[in-house]
Amino acid sequence: MSEKQSGLGAYFEELKRRKVIRVGIAYVVGAWVLMQVADATFEPLKLPQWSTTFVLWLLALGFPIALILAWALEVTPEGIRRTRKRRRKPVSTTKQATAAEAEHTIAVLPFTDMSPEKDQDHFCEGMAEEIINSLASIRGVQVASRTSSFQFKGTSMDIDAIGERLNVQTVLEGSVRKDGNDLRVTAQLINVADGFHIWSKSFERELKGVFGIQKEIAESVARAFKLSISPSTEKAIEHQPTQNMEAYEAYLRGRRHFYQFNDSEWRKASVEFSRAIDLDPDYALAYAGLADCYSLIYMYTDSSVSNRQQAETNSRLALQLAPDVAQVHASRGLALSHSKREDGAEAAFKRAIELDPMLYDAYYYYGRHALAKAKYEQAAELFEKAEKLRPDDYQAVNLLVQVYRTLGREEDRAEATKRTLELIKRRLQTTPDDIRALCLGAGCAIDAGQPELGLEWLERARAGSPDDPVTYYNIACAYAGLGEIDKALECLEKSMYGISEASLEWMENDSDLDPLRDHPRYKALVEKR
Repeated sequence: MSEKQSGLGAYFEELKRRKVIRVGIAYVVGAWVLMQVADATFEPLKLPQWSTTFVLWLLALGFPIALILAWALEVTPEGIRRTRKRRRKPVSTTKQATAAEAEHTIAVLPFTDMSPEKDQDHFCEGMAEEIINSLASIRGVQVASRTSSFQFKGTSMDIDAIGERLNVQTVLEGSVRKDGNDLRVTAQLINVADGFHIWSKSFERELKGVFGIQKEIAESVARAFKLSISPSTEKAIEHQPTQNMEAYEAYLRGRRHFYQFNDSEWRKASVEFSRAIDLDPDYALAYAGLADCYSLIYMYTDSSVSNRQQAETNSRLALQLAPDVAQVHASRGLALSHSKREDGAEAAFKRAIELDPMLYDAYYYYGRHALAKAKYEQAAELFEKAEKLRPDDYQAVNLLVQVYRTLGREEDRAEATKRTLELIKRRLQTTPDDIRALCLGAGCAIDAGQPELGLEWLERARAGSPDDPVTYYNIACAYAGLGEIDKALECLEKSMYGISEASLEWMENDSDLDPLRDHPRYKALVEKR
């Protein structure tokens, strides 16, 4: 076939994909019917003789307009929008092709709120997050992290651009309309390479049917990928955490606050999780969420005994209610990692991984636990596994930089630094005010020989979160890397890490702070404990 013939064939396929040919045929048929009606009715109605000719001219003029609109627009469950451009698949190397054949990649975007009051963002995000969790537990599926997918919320970026940015083959998007006890959910799985809908479906249920909808969507994706779901994964996907929908909504609001990663948001999250428990005292995941809030508050801002005890107590209650749920064991491990019960923490993390080998949190928090205990080889292995599960997330690979530096693995450290910097730059393109990304990215930029960029990000982080102790600790690490010892110590003092028992243990094994170890002000901070 000649190049010209090939081009014409591709153009014809694009006409079919955009339904231009279908619209053209429908228009001609409709116009013919309308002309028959005109011939039969205009004369009895005593309309002027030129009326039929006028209608014919209108129909002729409308024909190219209909074709243009068919080319440019498409009708979806969310309404009419521009047709997505078809992307040609890039020529892959053998290695790339093998990787693509080995697993299916997908991003789940936060669902669009179509509710009358436009007040269901927490529900829409929760719906998408639950689907992400379900898909992540299916072997053969690589799912973009919540953080990566949710950065595109509210953007007008085309699916092909989102897919390229997240390096995924497919994108799942949808909408939620919640009105009282009535729930309508639409979902469509889209092939990034050509913009085709692989499948699209609408669900209309009572609110309590939300868990069934999430299960059906996850199963539909697995079928589209021609993957089977193991019995254990099937059981996990079918699990209904609560029968109380008010408690479920409180839990979703809590999760939304929890992910903001600062003290005030963790405290707001704890209020919502507590409300969920009040509404349903048997809600295991709400206890686990509450335990996680106290664990992070203890880790980063207030290492009081009461916070550590609250984390342990709530994680224990969660475990009693749901001993077969991996996330519950991960929360238990995180809570116990702050106590002297090191064996108990390790056992909990290992059980979480045994129940769900695809659970990122289990590897990530187990890795942090190992790093705090100066078990660097183990920490490296755990963070490497966490990064493999979420290659689009910068947190685990960022900690690998620190671990590799301590182990003297300079080549690995340089590669990890490069990966972290690329991920954070990508993150900041769509979420420029992400304080955690700015702080961690500053250290990597400095480590990569880009001090000007590092200083710019440090100032943006400080301006965006002037009172947060977590921010000041990370800024201190970055300044230490620059050799700005006095500024590093000033930020470390403001971070409150000098009076935090949990953070002191982390500080002692944090190689980012090595340039400060012999300074009298640093020693005073340690002794102040």
